[in-house]
Amino acid sequence: MLAHSADECAPAAELHGLSQAEAFLDAIFENIPHMIFVKDAERLAFSRFNRAGEELLGMPRSALLGKTDHDFWPPDQVEQFVQKDRETLAGGKLVEIDEEPIQTARGLRWLRTKKIPLLDAAGVPRFLLGISEDITEKKQIYEELLRTREELEQRVIERTAQLSRLNEELSQEVTERKHAEEALRKSEDQLRHAHKMEAVGLLAGGVAHDFNNLLTVITGYVATLLSDGGTSPAMRDDLTQVSRAAEQAATLTRQLLAFSRRQVLNPEVLDLNLIITDLGKMLRRLIGEDIHLQVRLSARPALIKADPGQIEQVILNLVVNARDAVEGGGQITVESSHVEVSEPGRGGSRANVMLSVRDTGQGMDEETRARIFEPFFTTKERGRGTGLGLATVYGIVQQSGGTISVSSELGFGSTFKVYLPVTREELRLEPPLAESAVPVGCLISVLLVEDEEMVRSVARRLLERHSMRVVEAENPQQALAIFRARPDDFDVVVSDVVMPGMSGPAMVDELLLLKPGLKVLYMSGYTNNALVHQAVTERGFVFLQKPFVPSELVRKVQELAAAAAALSSGSGPRS
Repeated sequence: MLAHSADECAPAAELHGLSQAEAFLDAIFENIPHMIFVKDAERLAFSRFNRAGEELLGMPRSALLGKTDHDFWPPDQVEQFVQKDRETLAGGKLVEIDEEPIQTARGLRWLRTKKIPLLDAAGVPRFLLGISEDITEKKQIYEELLRTREELEQRVIERTAQLSRLNEELSQEVTERKHAEEALRKSEDQLRHAHKMEAVGLLAGGVAHDFNNLLTVITGYVATLLSDGGTSPAMRDDLTQVSRAAEQAATLTRQLLAFSRRQVLNPEVLDLNLIITDLGKMLRRLIGEDIHLQVRLSARPALIKADPGQIEQVILNLVVNARDAVEGGGQITVESSHVEVSEPGRGGSRANVMLSVRDTGQGMDEETRARIFEPFFTTKERGRGTGLGLATVYGIVQQSGGTISVSSELGFGSTFKVYLPVTREELRLEPPLAESAVPVGCLISVLLVEDEEMVRSVARRLLERHSMRVVEAENPQQALAIFRARPDDFDVVVSDVVMPGMSGPAMVDELLLLKPGLKVLYMSGYTNNALVHQAVTERGFVFLQKPFVPSELVRKVQELAAAAAALSSGSGPRS
């Protein structure tokens, strides 16, 4: 009970009032739901304790009064209590302790305590008032909330990271799908374009085949009439014009065959650098003085295996195309280099020689660039071109085992790049073969096999005019029957390559069984390159492309007859 003084002389009523006030304060002290204790300032011994303190500590106040913290709690805990008590008394003001642990009969409890110094009239601290709230349950709830919050935050972090990964994977998948769809679209476009080009090529090749047969007839009869001494000068002039027109038409058919990849190529090891160098003067004359031609060649030989005439045609056509694109002066750059080109689906790359033709011309838009290799497509005004120049380039490159690409933008010129496989074979310069001559007085006997009656007729007349004996066969079956009857009667077989029922090479295989040294001249206006390459050029036979110059047919037959005569006498090899 707090100390107080009473005036013994005070009236009884005044004493009664003080007694009631003390009872009122004691009731408040006892019923506050927090532990309240009072310690004396000297020993820090407990002098008062309320009921809430008894319940919290689990011991009666009678066991606490007059005792100090040393009597109940461990030294390290007592040291903390005493330190705060002395700090409160020395400071003369309220000290708040947010949380402190205490061991009780109910176990470890956590308290939020306020310690207040009680001063006498002179301002000297005489007692220490302590009010402690049991916050154990609140702390447990708070800690559980913190733990739950940390767990949630960790889950959010983990889930966010997982979602980020999934989002990245999804973005990557979307990107890859877009790339795949774009690649698929491009592949489909390329496939459609390839099918379109193939269909156009087949059509062009078929037209060229029929046209070549007609031109062969025209040029043959024109040559016959021109060589006839009875032809009048006026008629001779007309025939000369017909011959020139036929030659121009033959050039068109050769371009169609080049585009359709139906030409017969004679591939050999070439140095692209040498071809470009040899064409240099011609190229400068072609482009004119107002356009600068720059040539850049690779430091080492650019060896490829291709038909030299066809590669020259590729270079000429690309340079002429560049010239037409450059208006009012500019520059054309022809360049050779060595590059590695990846091969889709094979997981590797291939060594290539690259021919690049770049111009500073007007360039092309996307629509023009997509159709640039189509036959008869041209951006030039009417009468300035056939539209076969780049189509011819495309066909030659494809047939030579290469690829071609073009990059262009309006106002920034164009660049054509041709990629041809590097060959490991060595470049060989072979001397020209000496021409053979037919022994004087020998009659050349020819078996002519051709399914087109007009072509067969003109070929027969051309050969007969040069004192050759010609036996005609309109198909391979008829030719086999004739030859089996008298195989030794023929020096040379002149045969078309593609005929109904049986091909020329298949027929020749059977003829060779009857006469192994037989000389054969193939002629055709439309051929499958693989067929001709395997069955004709690889086996050393001679090939004549329709439409041919009549004198060329005669010359080749004479050469073969001379070779046959040399073989029969043992003076020469089989060709």
